[in-house]
Amino acid sequence: MSRETWDLLDENRQPLGRTHFRGDDLEPNTFHTVIEVFTFDPDGKLLLSRRHPDKKYPLLWEGTGGSILAGEMSREGAVRELQEELGLCVLPEQLRFVTTIKRETYFLDLYIYTSERSIDLRQLSLQIDEVVDVRLEEWDTVLDSVELVPTVKERLIRFGHLIRT
Repeated sequence: MSRETWDLLDENRQPLGRTHFRGDDLEPNTFHTVIEVFTFDPDGKLLLSRRHPDKKYPLLWEGTGGSILAGEMSREGAVRELQEELGLCVLPEQLRFVTTIKRETYFLDLYIYTSERSIDLRQLSLQIDEVVDVRLEEWDTVLDSVELVPTVKERLIRFGHLIRT
């Protein structure tokens, strides 16, 4: 299996013309792009994924996300991650861009996807080494009702007014 390759960026998000292999130490002052998608059903319930027990923040809940691959645009990476992790097929134009957050080593592009149809959790195809469970949660109770990855909880609090559909 080949390792993920990311495009490297500078602190102003300008391409450096170099790539990076996932798992290697990043060069100082270099960044890559990560996406996160919060998916809602037509009733406004948030779809959450439970992380695999072998991952950082084991068995905590989150949206869908990951690093975009070399040559990929942010929105394309978001579409791919939804397909890989949940089996959700969406078009790039169905994603609503929310904001970009600059972190220590990456730029996080935050998106919203609102399904036009009810989401049948039994029909989702979970990526076995990433996601062990899914649930739909009422927006008004999500911060209190599930154990969220701490940084995900921070984003839901900070950007909730932009995320909520």
